[in-house]
Parts: sequence; structure tokens; C-alpha cells
Amino acid sequence: MTRKTVLVAMSGGIDSTVAARLLLLQGHSVAGLFISFFNETWAHSQVIEQQKKSQMHVEKTCSELHIPFFHKDMSEYFYTEIVSYFVSEYAQGRTPFPCAVCNPKVKWKTLFDTAQELGYSYIATGHYTEIVLKNNIHYIRKGKDYNKDQSFFLWALPQHILEKTIFPLSNITKEETYSIAKSHAITSAQKKESTGVCFLHNGDYRAFVMHELYKKGIHIPEGTHRDLSGNVISKNKGYIHYTVGQRKKLGINLNKRVFVHSIHPEQNTILLSDYASLYKTSFTIINYYFHSIADTQKKLIVKIRYREQATECTITSESESSLIVHLCTPLESIAPGQTAVFYDGDCVVGGGFIQ
Repeated sequence: MTRKTVLVAMSGGIDSTVAARLLLLQGHSVAGLFISFFNETWAHSQVIEQQKKSQMHVEKTCSELHIPFFHKDMSEYFYTEIVSYFVSEYAQGRTPFPCAVCNPKVKWKTLFDTAQELGYSYIATGHYTEIVLKNNIHYIRKGKDYNKDQSFFLWALPQHILEKTIFPLSNITKEETYSIAKSHAITSAQKKESTGVCFLHNGDYRAFVMHELYKKGIHIPEGTHRDLSGNVISKNKGYIHYTVGQRKKLGINLNKRVFVHSIHPEQNTILLSDYASLYKTSFTIINYYFHSIADTQKKLIVKIRYREQATECTITSESESSLIVHLCTPLESIAPGQTAVFYDGDCVVGGGFIQ
């Protein structure tokens, strides 16, 4: 096997640490990169404190592994590209999916660019996915551990990135990762895994978005809940507090279950409906990316949520900038702003943002 020079994105967690260790065992020349995404001007103090601890942990781990440690502060760029996008989407009544934007525009771009600057030929992460070559095209495929599959988040990575990316954990399970960590006395094995939106404290996106809008002089006042016929049901706290498909915390009691059907920021109105009205047989995507246009001509599997709502579909062109996704089985709670990810078998062929 050819010895490679590999820069590994390291967060301080078990997955990226074991990924680095496996690359070393395979005889590669390895270095670790910690990327700072948050700074004190906008992130919660506890988010900053956790980031500092993670950086110190990565530095210690790199020392234990006897590999170089590098640090890149991308917090200003992250705020411009990801936080601003996140706030803007909610302000427009949409439901953002920041990971789908961050991975190609910030995380992988930073990792790839830094590797080139430092003279490393390949990059690696601790994702449980793999890369396969089909018809001279690199595709991300689900890894061995389907319970930890992360292919859903990586649909927008372009070819020049994928051809230089290594996923050392592609052929092992999470349990095997723990075993490797234990056998090599990797101290990060007990580090709690991160979930949810990385820059939010306690997952409270509403307070965060309202604060960011307030800084811009924008205030979202109370609005109205209406039914699908336009009849006023009650007041609401302002459209920013609701997402499509939401049932709880609507602030009303109608003696029947109702759900957020759609959000209309121009009128500060939330339309409510019964559950059956949430189902759709088609939707439009924009800002899409596919590795090959030929893949859009096939019957594919589309997922609009990480672990659920996978169904067969076909795709047709609507305009130069949009595609229509036709669902073989209706799906509910399809929220504008979220991503649709397309699979051909276990391979991710592309994705797009729901309009």
C-alpha cells in the first residue's frame, strides 16, 4: 500500500481520534487539524468553553499519537456563511439545515485548503461512510454501521474533494471503534458525542434567532393562526417560533389535533391543518447538486430526514434552476429550507434544498 500524507479533522471525540490512529497503523503520515467555528462575539459562553476544552483535548491526543497538531480559526467565516444563513432562513419562514451548507462551504473546504497549504495529499474524517468509484465518479456510500451512517449530511461534497477524502471508519461499527479506542488506551473514548445544531446552547434556536435579529433591529411581533380557508383561529407568538409539522406548543386548545401546515412570514401567519393535509406527492428543489446528470434520470430513493421518510421517487426538470421530485409514496411535513438527499441503492447521488 502506498504511504499517504493525511490531514485528519479532529474534534476531540472518539471517532476522529480512532480514524487518526487507524491511519497511523496503516503506515500513513498523519497530522491532526482542529477547526474553531465559534467566537465570543456571538456564541454562548458555554459553547466557547466546550470548544476550548475540545481544542485542548485534540492537542493532547495529537501529542499522545506523536503526530503534528494544527489549528485553524474559521469562526468569522463560519458566522458569515452558516450563522447568517441559519438566521435568514428562519426569518423567511423556512427551516434551515446548516450541516448541508457547512460541510462543503466551511468544514471540508477548510480541511482541504489547509491540507494543500501544509503539503498533505489527502484529508480524512471520522464519518461512518465510504467512498466508491463508479463510472469514474466518486460516490459516498453508506458505511458498515447503518445505525451511524452519516452519508445524509455529505451530499454536496464535490468530486475534487471526494477524490482526496479518506473515511477510515467506513468498514467498522461504532462498537468496534470503542474496542479499538480501549485497546489503544485512547482517552477520548468517554467523550460525549455532540448532537443537534453545534453552535446552539441547549438547542434553543428560537432564542438564538430572535437575539440575532434583534441585533439587526428586526422584531417579530405576535401574528395569527389561521385555518386553510384563512379563518383566524387565534394569535401566535410570531411566525419565527414555529416549524412545518409542529403540533406541540402552539398555544391553542381546539379539542382536536392540529399541525403547522405552512408558514407565511409576510403576513406573520401560521396556517394550521389536520395531519392528513400535511402529505404531499411532489415538491421542488433548488440549489441542487448531483455528481452526474444521468443519475437524475433513474428511479431513486429520496430522504428528507436523517433517519426516516425514505421513499422512491422520480425527478423532472422544472426550470434551469429547479427540479420537481415526484414521490411514489406521499410524505408529510415537507418543510421549505430542508434538504432532500437522493440515493441509488446505498450511494448518495446528490441532493438539493426544498423550495
